[in-house]
Amino acid sequence: MTLPEILTRDEVRLYRAPRGLGDALFISTVAREIRKRRPETRIVVETHWQQLFHSNPDVAAVFPAGSSPRPGSFPIVYEQPWPPPRKHVLKLICERLGLEDPELKTYYSTTPEERMKVRSIRPSSSSPLLVVHPFSGFFAARSKQWDFRHWKRFLELLPPEIETIRFGGAEDPATPTDRQNHREMAGLDVRIVAALLQSADAFVGQESGLAHLATALGVPSVVIFTGFVPPDVFGYPQNINLAPDLPYAPCWQKDGCAPCKAEICTRAIKPETVCDKTLELLERSRRRARGKLR
Repeated sequence: MTLPEILTRDEVRLYRAPRGLGDALFISTVAREIRKRRPETRIVVETHWQQLFHSNPDVAAVFPAGSSPRPGSFPIVYEQPWPPPRKHVLKLICERLGLEDPELKTYYSTTPEERMKVRSIRPSSSSPLLVVHPFSGFFAARSKQWDFRHWKRFLELLPPEIETIRFGGAEDPATPTDRQNHREMAGLDVRIVAALLQSADAFVGQESGLAHLATALGVPSVVIFTGFVPPDVFGYPQNINLAPDLPYAPCWQKDGCAPCKAEICTRAIKPETVCDKTLELLERSRRRARGKLR
């Protein structure tokens, strides 16, 4: 049997130009699948998210991505054509490189120093910690954004003893909540964001880079899909994936399709449903934690 070219080289360069955090994490899957088949391969990554790979055991070096791949690099691509074939994005990427039957998982490693720093930011507490991510794709895809009123209602429905944290950028709108047990953390380095996220009991947010990162870290997650893309392509089976039951979803269009225009699909998942699923997830996490102490 002829090996795919990517498994014949002593050094492999993996290139991803788009700036999405989730897209960069897809590189980690390719790196792991190469090393599983050929452990001696030296893997070099070119990405805008170099920090994601600083402690990745599968990656020997990481460099900024230029406007085009260097000669001999392997581009990590799923969106040509768009919409992509109806299969999981990681399977699609790996199969295009000749890597069959990949594990549908991304990879990220925090360091002991980062975990120690996190303990000074958020000391241990008996309160459940929930990371919420209300604004994925806010400036990129209108049809990806769960309705703000739903976010507000969801946060009101949460029991007050649950601590919520939201990571954001300077340009993001404020989280729509007056919860006393809520903290906004803006402008943190992504390595610290990841370590804080790893310490959480659960994550709730739209399909996004942070949802992919939470899954890579093993954080139990409720992921909200609207009408833009479906969970069978961009979700993970270990998560609770909530998607609208609409005849025209997914539409794959950033501003929505003609029947909806991102007005119906972004409101189809009700805040009560998200709250119920979140509380179920937190209860499962508590039961697992109690089981480990026995």
